Amino acid sequence: MNKQPKILFYDIETSQLTSRHWALYNQNIQTRSIQNEWHIICISYKWLHEKKVHTLSLDFDKSTTDDYDICKGIKKVFKEADLIVAHNGDKFDWKKIMARWVYHNINPLPPILSVDTLKEARKAFKFTSNKLDYIAQYLKVGAKLETGGLFLWEECAKGNKKALQKMVKYCNVDIEILEKIYLKMRPFMSNHPNLSTDADRVSCPSCGSHRKLKRNLRRTKAGIYRQQYKCKDCKCHYTLRAPEKTKSLTQS
Repeated sequence: MNKQPKILFYDIETSQLTSRHWALYNQNIQTRSIQNEWHIICISYKWLHEKKVHTLSLDFDKSTTDDYDICKGIKKVFKEADLIVAHNGDKFDWKKIMARWVYHNINPLPPILSVDTLKEARKAFKFTSNKLDYIAQYLKVGAKLETGGLFLWEECAKGNKKALQKMVKYCNVDIEILEKIYLKMRPFMSNHPNLSTDADRVSCPSCGSHRKLKRNLRRTKAGIYRQQYKCKDCKCHYTLRAPEKTKSLTQS
């Protein structure tokens, strides 16, 4: 039986920095002006096609700033993943998590395959905006939850449990629309990480499925014939080198 790759969607919410400074505009705030460093408030995650969204969040009964348990917890989750997906994840979410891991002396994981839907939006499409909320509404797969602005983050900093619940819900909704956006965009991704897990059978590199439609042969500039396929499940197109027997027949 073909082992399906485990694809994980994740999103984080972080606290604000607080600092002392002299004015409102054009300020060069130095590091010594920082009063409180940022930390992770919550991380939501979901496995592809799984109904439930999971969350790791601060426990305000213990601390409003200590995100050690969140960082340890998400590491265990990442260990199980064949691919991780986030919007602006490569530049923001992943690096923010790494910053907290090194702060807490948590050892790094081996490299994990990743897809950043923000990068893919910029690469393959010309959306009016590449923000998650805009793309979700444009593709008619949902919308982000309204937060009420910075007030929600300020209330979380005070240890307001209702505010934390709303923050978690906000993050969970982001995960739900992220999955739908990924599935819509995946057939257009030209360099999606190879997730094929079966060396003995032709399977889709984007999702691992064996269900496929056989297309035409295509000859490359190097004179190599490649068989084209279309995945019946994720709709991605992919090519593989054609067998020598097939190659010789096409050349006759």
